[in-house]
Amino acid sequence: MRKCLITERMKNIFSKTLDQINYALLNHYEEVLEYKLTPKQALIMEHIHVHGILTVNELAEKMNMSASAISQLLSKLEDGHFIERTINPESRRKIDVTLGSKGEELYKLYEEVDKQVVSKYYSKLDDEVIDQFEYVVNKIYEVIVEEQNKVKGE
Repeated sequence: MRKCLITERMKNIFSKTLDQINYALLNHYEEVLEYKLTPKQALIMEHIHVHGILTVNELAEKMNMSASAISQLLSKLEDGHFIERTINPESRRKIDVTLGSKGEELYKLYEEVDKQVVSKYYSKLDDEVIDQFEYVVNKIYEVIVEEQNKVKGE
């Protein structure tokens, strides 16, 4: 019975409260959404943005996809100048992927919007609330990773 109540509560928090926050902030991100990336394309872009440079195989591993599936997604991103592919100078069999001009432009825009959102909303939260939020988010992440590792048999 308790597990069912917890499940329902968590469902309400994620599907209602967090969605409400996202909808309330949506108008700030309208310009970013005009880039019309799919969720997989956006995730690829995020990995490249965070790491600076990745090979196709590294992206495939991070995305849990085949290298050929990643290459198809990369082709569309490359056509739109969101990413660039170059031959790795140390190993000609590897392809390096970096952000292209549109990708750099997109992340500069993200940073500007994020600064506005932090300044206008998140800065109003006191340190204790931020600490609690950080603890909860990290705890959720730990549970997810732990459960996924169980499934993988690690």
